[in-house]
Amino acid sequence: MFSMKNSAIRLAQLLRQECDLLVAGGPLPTLYPDDYLGAFDVVCIGEGEETMHELVQTWEKRGDLSGVRGICYQNRSETPRRWVKTLPRPPIENLDGIPFPARDLFDNEAYQDYFLKRLSRKETSIITTRGCPFDCDFCSRPIFPRSFRSRSAENVVDELCDISRLGYDWVWFSDDCFTLNTRRVIEICEGIRSRHLNLNWECLSRVDTFSLDIADAMRSAGCRRVYFGIESGDDGVLKEMRKEISTDDVRRAVEIAVKTGLEAAGFFIIGYPGENDSTILRTLKFATMLPLDYVSFTLPYPIPGTGLYNRVRDRMNEQEWKYSPWRLIDHALLYDSEFSEFKLKFAILKGAVQHRIMRSAGRRGYDLVGKPFEDLTDMIFTKLR
Repeated sequence: MFSMKNSAIRLAQLLRQECDLLVAGGPLPTLYPDDYLGAFDVVCIGEGEETMHELVQTWEKRGDLSGVRGICYQNRSETPRRWVKTLPRPPIENLDGIPFPARDLFDNEAYQDYFLKRLSRKETSIITTRGCPFDCDFCSRPIFPRSFRSRSAENVVDELCDISRLGYDWVWFSDDCFTLNTRRVIEICEGIRSRHLNLNWECLSRVDTFSLDIADAMRSAGCRRVYFGIESGDDGVLKEMRKEISTDDVRRAVEIAVKTGLEAAGFFIIGYPGENDSTILRTLKFATMLPLDYVSFTLPYPIPGTGLYNRVRDRMNEQEWKYSPWRLIDHALLYDSEFSEFKLKFAILKGAVQHRIMRSAGRRGYDLVGKPFEDLTDMIFTKLR
């Protein structure tokens, strides 16, 4: 992933003397394989299941890697060595044909202990679809393009049964948008109920693919929270982001979630190119007033291969995203923006505080405590550069 690049290369360098074959894969290596071919022997381009299987078989037999589709590698038989890119591998059409993850080989007790200590639940993840038909300006999809493929409801529920048998009690559906196909979602929920699976779960959704029928089915099948990519509280900025939604769509979806007993969560991007003070404050106000149980405010991340990256690539700086447990807001502004990083982080902190006041004190309490805080920090925010 974008934020893992330098760490992955450093790890490969540490492992170099311990491994005969080092392979990189994922979105960024797929886009820019040359960046990884110094530290890694092979880059897997695109989907990896069939490619890795064939690659390992060929490597063990000391065969010719040029016949393995979907890779880029160094030809060691030539001097000087040159990089070879093989023919692309077509996407996997039948996702039901992919074996389930071999979770029985994991140290499941260690995973469950970790999540029990961190989140008070035994959590694991599952992915049931690939691709997204939408074209948001900030989203990178080099592996799963705009096409949309899904596993059958029966296949998904079969894997959930395996997860339950291993002792997990919480599942994170990591699909880009779990709710794209209403009928399929309802079939999965019916399967969970019919097999009496005692699992709680969460998923991602777009606000315009979320309906009362879906919400009712999900809630009755153990769903506890749905995450919406809202991104902005300004309709003009949403158009700039190519989200193809409106603030009215957002309100409707969040209200449906709350009405059916689901927790609603929202993701927001603060300081998108083209924004001004007014649009940012509008987003913070919008997020505060929505009945969201959880909010996440982030800076814009120009991931290579996205429209956002193309818009700011000439303004990229040398700053590297690094995780730090000591920073209050663990974000970095990776390009020269119209706003300073300090100002945007001030806005993020302001939005988080406003949301916390609203959730803990309610509307009446917010009018007494939150509104004065909001007005004061609005004024400070507009003075910052």
